[in-house]
Amino acid sequence: MKRGVEDISKGFVLPRDGLIVSINKPPGITSFDAVSRIRRATGVRRVGHAGTLDPFAEGVLVVGIGRAATRRLGEFVQQEKEYLAQVVLGVVTDTYDPTGQVLEQNPFEHPGEERIGEVMGRFVGWIEQIPPPFSAVKVGGMKLYKAARRGIRLEGKPRKVNIKLCELTGLTPDGFEMRVVCSRGTYIRSMAYDIGRELGCGAHLGRLVRTRIGGFTLDQAERLDVFVSRLQAVRGVD
Repeated sequence: MKRGVEDISKGFVLPRDGLIVSINKPPGITSFDAVSRIRRATGVRRVGHAGTLDPFAEGVLVVGIGRAATRRLGEFVQQEKEYLAQVVLGVVTDTYDPTGQVLEQNPFEHPGEERIGEVMGRFVGWIEQIPPPFSAVKVGGMKLYKAARRGIRLEGKPRKVNIKLCELTGLTPDGFEMRVVCSRGTYIRSMAYDIGRELGCGAHLGRLVRTRIGGFTLDQAERLDVFVSRLQAVRGVD
């Protein structure tokens, strides 16, 4: 019985049930870019991921290689996720992250640990969250980010998400850092924006690291460049 699908000419063996891998996506590329690099490195057409990370974000990206593996990705999309986030106070952007245009710059006195913790506590449990203007959520058949790029301001419908943990992990000169454990569909960018509004000074998400999807943790994830280089070495390609 064959153990997998083997292409001797390319030197790559794909297990019969495909391959599920945990990749540490670097900032600056899209999740689609990461998948494309792995597709080229493996020579396998059917490659996908579970749970998109924004280009500025980094961390755990679960990738399926092969038909059987990509069919399983829905399992991982449903699992809870964990993030480390840095929130910058006083600056509001149209994307709710550092890649957008600055809409507001508000002077403020640092709220401090007690005040920030009190506001963060309001976001724990089942809450209604409005998706960011620059997101893939559709309104009237149009994705919000496509409408926003055309100068059309659409607002997504509030959706229920479950914030299982929202923990202050440190203060910074311009804001704070937090750890969030949440359900599928949660936008940490929206959390940063909403917390900033509650604090009265506005905010955006300065940095985001996904540290876990279900049982896949960041310390187990392989760096994308290392994984791609290893695959290329096996196949004997650049």
